[in-house]
Amino acid sequence: MTSLPDDIESQYNPRKAVANVEAFAERAAARSAATRASRRARLGLRYGASPLSTLDVFPADTPDAPLHVFLHGGYWRGRDKGDYSYVADALVPLGITTVVMNYDLCPAVELPAIVRQVREGLQWIHAHARELGGDPAHLTASGHSAGAHLIAAALPLQGEPAPAWMPRAAVLVSGIYELQPVLSISVNQEIRLRPEQVDAMSPMRHPPTAAVPLVVVAGGAETASWVGQSRDFAKQCVAAGGQAAYVELPGLHHYSIMNALERPEDTLARLIAAYARA
Repeated sequence: MTSLPDDIESQYNPRKAVANVEAFAERAAARSAATRASRRARLGLRYGASPLSTLDVFPADTPDAPLHVFLHGGYWRGRDKGDYSYVADALVPLGITTVVMNYDLCPAVELPAIVRQVREGLQWIHAHARELGGDPAHLTASGHSAGAHLIAAALPLQGEPAPAWMPRAAVLVSGIYELQPVLSISVNQEIRLRPEQVDAMSPMRHPPTAAVPLVVVAGGAETASWVGQSRDFAKQCVAAGGQAAYVELPGLHHYSIMNALERPEDTLARLIAAYARA
């Protein structure tokens, strides 16, 4: 019989659940390099003082376009904005100025500092929206994996004032929203999440404001626990009075789900565009 710690590892470490993970990273890197070579872009803009407080902007063809911010995954301790430039190929043709944002990584910083940094980044993007080619009144956000968690954790909580920088909607892809299991998996050697941080850093326990509609997305081929977190988080948000829809994409796992954000006709691109252009 599988021991409980091993089961947690297999359920909550996507690298244990998916074979040939590097092939997906190589695909993303190649597509992203092609995007940067072919599209207008402003690369490496700085939004804060910390080392990775930088972002890349891929402007739409028209000024004051809807503005969308994407946050990468990597379990808060890996990956880079440059791995996800290809998101612009899905959104810019739909008339959406696309921002791909970096953030500092564990263990150089701790998770609460990253959440604060994401708030800082969203605030900076909102304040500079016009010069980036976007409309601050049409700011939306999305993230994959750790990026989905960071957006959920950075949003104001139920009952808190709605700041001007708050996105008008967010699409959360394959996120983790209850962090207790992270304490028991091997990657926490790098994340260094501490038990006393789990409560504040778990959006499942503290649903974000009802003022931001959420689309919580999971792949049907992800582990049962990962799918369950997305489904439960959407339910928890609704139970708390929020707006949240759960969407499951059949046959896609934790890495292949990002293939649905490569072209304008892809599922995630259409989901994002429905809110960005509303």
